[in-house]
Amino acid sequence: MVLGNPINMNKESYELQLTNDMTMMAMSGKERTIIEWKKLFKDAGFSHSKITPILGEKSVIEVFP
Repeated sequence: MVLGNPINMNKESYELQLTNDMTMMAMSGKERTIIEWKKLFKDAGFSHSKITPILGEKSVIEVFP
């Protein structure tokens, strides 16, 4: 999950976010900002990445060798 997407959050998106937060807490997940994701990918050796918001706080993340 990517934090800080500039998308207005409606009630459904807010409820989805709460559900995702509960799931992540149960599974020891971690939310990251775009900057944190890009640093993680760079540190892992990927040349570049693309993060595309799709629904509320959900995004498609692509990384390239």
